[in-house]
Amino acid sequence: MPDLVVVGTVGKAHGLRGEVMVRTLSDAPGRFDVGRTVVLGHREVAIASSRSHQGRLLLRFEGVTDRNGAESLRGVELFAPPADVTSEDVYYAHELVGMAVILEDGTWLGDVADVVEMAEAAGYDLLEVDRDGTRWLLPSPDDLVEVVDADGTDALLVIDPPEGLIPEGLLDGDDGDGERDVDGAEA
Repeated sequence: MPDLVVVGTVGKAHGLRGEVMVRTLSDAPGRFDVGRTVVLGHREVAIASSRSHQGRLLLRFEGVTDRNGAESLRGVELFAPPADVTSEDVYYAHELVGMAVILEDGTWLGDVADVVEMAEAAGYDLLEVDRDGTRWLLPSPDDLVEVVDADGTDALLVIDPPEGLIPEGLLDGDDGDGERDVDGAEA
């Protein structure tokens, strides 16, 4: 089986006929259409029904016909091939880890160490940024993360944070410009 990426996570059961709520991690159109297949845990399954309910995606998988079957899937990740889910300007969590986080003026704030999944209601995840052993959380909505440059050797997240978002004292002790190149050497 080719390399797969996580495209969603099964949530709680909905109703009595095997439907589950799904937290989607893919914005590819048609990813969860009826008849499409996904890897559910370690097995490939077809999507038997797909609908939106109060802003949430509800799916039923072939072979899952009751609430008990649906409940047994809670927390299981859904996978698909990258080529099946990629689109321009969409990045997966594993692609962000290791990227340098800088301000628009080039000031280095740290590197993405991890991605913290938030509840679906938040609408975005948090990036855990590490700067020389100091870790802090950065929300990742599109209006904050201005540019993601993942082409070539430059792997940067350029942000325009509101006042108070950068931890107090994080930039204290800089040797003046707080800049760093993407390879990790102080500039």
